[in-house]
Amino acid sequence: MNAVGWHHYAGLVPAVVSPEASTGGSYLGRGIYDVAEVARLLRRTRPRVEGWTRSGPGARPLLTGELAGLFSFWDLMSLRVIAELLDRGVRREHIRTGATYLAQRLGISRPFAHKSLATMGAGFFAEVEPGDGWENVGQAGQLAFQAVVLPLLEPIEYDEEDMAAIWRPLEGVWINPEVQAGEPCVDGTRVPTGLIARILAAGAGGASSEGEIAEVSGDYRITVVQVRAALEFELSLSVHN
Repeated sequence: MNAVGWHHYAGLVPAVVSPEASTGGSYLGRGIYDVAEVARLLRRTRPRVEGWTRSGPGARPLLTGELAGLFSFWDLMSLRVIAELLDRGVRREHIRTGATYLAQRLGISRPFAHKSLATMGAGFFAEVEPGDGWENVGQAGQLAFQAVVLPLLEPIEYDEEDMAAIWRPLEGVWINPEVQAGEPCVDGTRVPTGLIARILAAGAGGASSEGEIAEVSGDYRITVVQVRAALEFELSLSVHN
């Protein structure tokens, strides 16, 4: 970190909590999620996500949706990082200050969705949280931060500006903001995983027989392996919600 230090940013209004300055009135290609869907995809309860994204008594939001109250794909990726930092015991004020610091360094409003988070964020969070929150990683300082964040970044593809572009939460499943408004789909297709799960759940007794899986495979021109991946993904979300 430069000589200014993180304390210089502590009194600033965090860029991460402000909606994008110019949405251009278009949500095209940005993904659209309400708070319930964000909670579902992050495997967190809705009240927890609301606590991060809404003002409350004595608490400012860590992030507000940049799409007129809804959340974009970059918001989703940012909240995914915020959730992990909170789980590690990082204090809310440090998350806000870190977001401001990184936003100003990178010149963007959603730094937690940027590819440089693991490197640029390491120095900041290791300094403001010396030991706290990282001890259970088994390392210390910057390496500990990277050990936490790098696994979050591995399933993400980035665009030419190093912003998150595609998230693969499970092998065979992608979340692409340019496909079906960011709804989880079978990887490389426009077939929503939720549609596959609903079709199979409507079968006899809600069970998915081999014949039904093969039929869905043929109807949507995807492989049986892809059908199973879609079903596995949706079932994994239902367990947490």
